[in-house]
Amino acid sequence: MIFHHDTQLAMDTAKAFMHNCSGFDSASFELAQTTPMNHFQQDLEGKDFSVPVSKQIHQSIRKAILSGRFSPGEKLPSEESLGQEFHVSKTAVREALGQLVAEGLIEKRRGAMGGSFVSQGNSQRILEVVMDCYRLGGLTLEEVMQFRRLVEPVVAGLACQNRTAEDLHILEKNLSECRQALSEGWVNRAKQVAFHGLLAKAGHNRLLSASVMAAINISREFTSKINFPYADGELDLVYNERFYQCLQERDTENARKYMNEHFDKSRILVERYRRHLQDEPQTD
Repeated sequence: MIFHHDTQLAMDTAKAFMHNCSGFDSASFELAQTTPMNHFQQDLEGKDFSVPVSKQIHQSIRKAILSGRFSPGEKLPSEESLGQEFHVSKTAVREALGQLVAEGLIEKRRGAMGGSFVSQGNSQRILEVVMDCYRLGGLTLEEVMQFRRLVEPVVAGLACQNRTAEDLHILEKNLSECRQALSEGWVNRAKQVAFHGLLAKAGHNRLLSASVMAAINISREFTSKINFPYADGELDLVYNERFYQCLQERDTENARKYMNEHFDKSRILVERYRRHLQDEPQTD
């Protein structure tokens, strides 16, 4: 356990003993007493000991990472060293590190050069958090579609400004595959939905891209459960080709206009999905 009163008692005892020794520098001892003994000593003062030890360790390491004491990619002290610094068992340390891994703040590496390393900043975590929130009932489909309706016109305009030749090449390849499917008499719904993700990436804003990708993945989940007529696939491809042309011409105004029109028509899909859920047989 992390008992600071025991530490203070030991400090006072040592100070009293050394005061009787020749050559003892009281000022130096005071300085040493106030200097952090390890990476986390300053985080442990005033802790609430009703909080589980592993939680205290988790909070202290988390604070050290987010305050910049450990940089992205830097290796944390070993579990044994952390146990010694916090005066706890390895089990408590492992629990704390496991929580940090789950939060995406650190990653574990195996091998001779392995250990716990501070994660690089990764916008992919935004996607994972939003997806988990939706699957656990923290977001409704209506909220997701409203988000897309508000944000994707902005994203389309940004893509017109920031797109590269490589982005256009990737989007053209997607359109070609969608056209091929329609020519064969079927709708490649996965590719047509994926076009919106590629469009978001062409904006080269990782926050917007990750957020939109999460909403798109949720949309893909519900559209995969309903019938998607050929005529709807044709209309959807028409809009995707319009978006592509706007990117080619860097036509921000029309890109936003077409995206708004597109989502006005997408409301039909949501209604169709609601009916699909109502018609599903109920199971005990």
